[in-house]
Amino acid sequence: MEPRKFESKKRYIISIIIGTVLFLLIFAVSYSISYLELQRVSNLQVGVGYSIFEDKLQYSLFEAQICNSSSFEKVSKDLAFQGRIIDDLEQKMGKQNKDVLLRKKFYALIELEHFEFVSDLNKKCGNGINTILFFYSNDASQAKESEDAGKILGIVASKNEDLIIYSFDVNLDSELITSLKEKYNVTETPSIVINEKPIILVPDNISDIEAYINQV
Repeated sequence: MEPRKFESKKRYIISIIIGTVLFLLIFAVSYSISYLELQRVSNLQVGVGYSIFEDKLQYSLFEAQICNSSSFEKVSKDLAFQGRIIDDLEQKMGKQNKDVLLRKKFYALIELEHFEFVSDLNKKCGNGINTILFFYSNDASQAKESEDAGKILGIVASKNEDLIIYSFDVNLDSELITSLKEKYNVTETPSIVINEKPIILVPDNISDIEAYINQV
């Protein structure tokens, strides 16, 4: 009977080794995919950021016609797309991952540049593009409310083609976001600012949000 015990123990050890190797392989593949996505976000941010800065400089330094900007629609779509990728990276790599946080800080910078560009388009061209600044938190005590608010805003955005939503994580170590909160007197999360007006809403009702969009 001793040889059988030895054989069973050997199979048990082999099973553990195989399981460990498979786990490490799956982890390595998952991390590699996430890393590639991170690089993709980085490349997108460079391209989108350059396009926004280029368009702004064209009309501010070289007096180009801002209303003739042909890249606006593409830049806006690319900006929204990289935002969705960052959300995915948070799920895969963790919301406190230093690389993800760095990408989010740079994303916030590009959002603000785009927001300023849209503001100029509205003032000088009468485009009538609606904007929402969405302030959310990933803190455990507020994460669920922020996620629910994000879903509601997603529905509002899908129903309003002329609406752009800019999302800002208030927990980021960013002076820009701190200044933005102070400018619009944002003291709680989740909350939204619609069309740069001093109206702070807790985004929990689609009808109320749409009513304010049409009002302001």
